[in-house]
Amino acid sequence: MTEQEMDFDFIGIRKAHVYLRDQLAGILEKKSTEEFIFKYFDTYIEKGFPSIAISLPIEKKIFLTKKLHPFFDNMIAEGWLLAHTEQIFRIDKSNRFALLMATGTAPIGAVRVVPLGDNGLEISLQNHYKDNLKIGDMGIYTYIPNEKPEFCPYCLESLTEKQKLKSDFHPQCAKNMWGSTRKLKFYFDKKKPMSSFIKVIYGGSISGYQKKGLFKLEGGIVKPISFGAQYILKPQGDLNELPENEHLTMAIAKKLNFDIPPFTMLKFEKLGNVFAVKRFDINKDNEMRRMEDMGQILSKEVSDKYSSSCEKVGQVISDNSSAPPIDLYSFWRRILFAYFTANGDMHLKNWSLLEHKELNGSMALSPCYDLLNTRLALPNESIDIGIAINGKRKNLQRSYFIKLGETLKISDTKIKQTLDDVHNWLNVAREMIPRSYLNKESQEEYLKIINERYQKLIK
Repeated sequence: MTEQEMDFDFIGIRKAHVYLRDQLAGILEKKSTEEFIFKYFDTYIEKGFPSIAISLPIEKKIFLTKKLHPFFDNMIAEGWLLAHTEQIFRIDKSNRFALLMATGTAPIGAVRVVPLGDNGLEISLQNHYKDNLKIGDMGIYTYIPNEKPEFCPYCLESLTEKQKLKSDFHPQCAKNMWGSTRKLKFYFDKKKPMSSFIKVIYGGSISGYQKKGLFKLEGGIVKPISFGAQYILKPQGDLNELPENEHLTMAIAKKLNFDIPPFTMLKFEKLGNVFAVKRFDINKDNEMRRMEDMGQILSKEVSDKYSSSCEKVGQVISDNSSAPPIDLYSFWRRILFAYFTANGDMHLKNWSLLEHKELNGSMALSPCYDLLNTRLALPNESIDIGIAINGKRKNLQRSYFIKLGETLKISDTKIKQTLDDVHNWLNVAREMIPRSYLNKESQEEYLKIINERYQKLIK
């Protein structure tokens, strides 16, 4: 605990400015322990700027809630990062407003929250945390050469002999992931490299229970920081082989032409394998894109992220997507893939709408993220899928997916073609699993699990 942190009272802050990118949109205020308000500034409304959230439409009114507005509540970190936020800033996890004040300036997406001091002036968390974000106590790590040298760690496809000698990656895969083919260096804490991932909480946050951190690529060096980060890195966690599991599942999805952001596997001394993914809420001009998960859109608290249904998410997509037929089919196909790969954790926060790259306010289904075979990590998991289909989350069968497709107004032809294509999904998985970084036993179990799901889908 630094003196700087001890002297600063996030619990005492009552007001904050809310920005959409660089535009000051409104003010968020804690009136009491049971009353919170958000209000757009008249000047913002008059200039015709878009709303900051679907659940907070542009209106000249006060948005009053008894708890922190779910849109803002869902910006706060979860799990491992939340525990460290509580400990470092001495804020109880029940004080959601104070947690947002400490970490809301650099979240995922285009909306940021800047706390106001007693004098009414904005508090620059980037300046406030500058000592905590220094890299002087860190050392340079070069990632260990690919342990699967015959395959590119980005796409798990074969490398030529020439490519093996020159780089671990296919040249285009390296450019997709890092913007160049040069060999990168990484900054991690010299003694406790895992503590480097905690730096995200100094002004920023990421949802999800897995261990993870935000990292910025600058001058050929990737360093942990909450501000201006382009990458999310996920080290080993409390469950076995989560990075390897996610890497394989994403690779299978990529091979099957799902919308997947650039990702790869890295390995470091003291850390082991680390899964890395490029953020997709930033456009090519480094401008932030609005991104809202379904928990935010449906005004659910984080603790209620499993309490909804695929049908309700489909309705959100229908009501808010700029291309509903395309996105509804993509959503249905992803639900089918989540079941096929035994992903029981595709809850509301793992489905999002993303603003178009042109930042024109229109939204579409975001690329896939957090794809895992959770049954491999949690053998005793009791559910088959994160949110219910026709009221059920376990003991699902082919007919449930057909019914969901019909509810989402997907044609019978597309439903049949996609279900018939699951045989190809199994063949692709069989091809990719031996190339993965999972140990042999886990590879065999992964294949066994998806074989069981395949059998249920073809009946």
